[in-house]
Amino acid sequence: MTAAQRAPARRILRPQDTLSADEAKDVLDRLDMPRNEAARALPDGLVCHRILAPASRLETLGHGIRCRELVLDGAAIARIEDGNTITYRLSARACHRLTTLPAGLRAGIVDLRDCLALETLPPGLSPAFLDLEGCSALKALPDDLLLRGGRLNIRDCALIGALPQRGSVAGLDIAGCGRIDHVPEGFRVTSWIDVAGSGLTEPPPHLPGIGLRWRGVPVDARIAFRPHELGIAEILEERNAERRRVMLERFGFETFMEAAEAEELDRDRDPGGERRLLRVDLAGDEPLVCVSVGCPSTGRRYFLRVPPTTTTCHQAVAWTAGFDDPADYAPLIET
Repeated sequence: MTAAQRAPARRILRPQDTLSADEAKDVLDRLDMPRNEAARALPDGLVCHRILAPASRLETLGHGIRCRELVLDGAAIARIEDGNTITYRLSARACHRLTTLPAGLRAGIVDLRDCLALETLPPGLSPAFLDLEGCSALKALPDDLLLRGGRLNIRDCALIGALPQRGSVAGLDIAGCGRIDHVPEGFRVTSWIDVAGSGLTEPPPHLPGIGLRWRGVPVDARIAFRPHELGIAEILEERNAERRRVMLERFGFETFMEAAEAEELDRDRDPGGERRLLRVDLAGDEPLVCVSVGCPSTGRRYFLRVPPTTTTCHQAVAWTAGFDDPADYAPLIET
């Protein structure tokens, strides 16, 4: 047997190419069709180890497709019907039209990040890694979802109100999930939980010693749940810049600026009242600069962090409104 005969079959489809039913009868090792604009569906019965169709115009797979790995990131796919088999990995990141997945999907890795139209997941899911970050329309996780030791990421899935009753993961990301206020006792987490903006108010009692994160930054229970216990000196002496930024966020910019006796860079007035631009130098990091502004409608005051090079209140407020050139920011009415 020659080297060419031993090599696995591989087919690359150009943007104008399609795949015929006859060609689909052969078992392919890899089918490459990135950005393909001609194919709207794959032929029924296609058997292929890897199907790579990112940013393609595929709208559906067809029926009876069998593959080990399917990559559809950014494709026009709207439905993956029942009867299609994906055994190892499904990646459909940023498939904004995707609404339907096959029942009994057995892939060990399922990545559906930023699938904005996805409202439900099929029954029978049991992946090791499940990434649903940014699936803002997703209303709930399936009752029979069983995670198998990897990671569950549901960051910024604000409509989800509960975690699975059973299963085990190493990492759990529930940042931005304000409706999730507990981790069921039957759901085990062995390494860390990202709790930023979640409904948790303390570490889960059945997970003693669990690591905590705040949008990716390792923190302790005081930073996550009891920021009022932090001290000014402790924040200023923190050497890790990312951790210190989280501490500042949790402690509160206004309280910190007052306690740290911030330097006043500028002061003026607008319809909301007095505005102040304040600065505190931080060791090993860029200075903390915030502008204090008032809301004309409610009377409430806000502290907003701005770039460290900001020198005036007007420049700071213009930056928060999205203007790079302060001269372009001249609102007629502020509310």
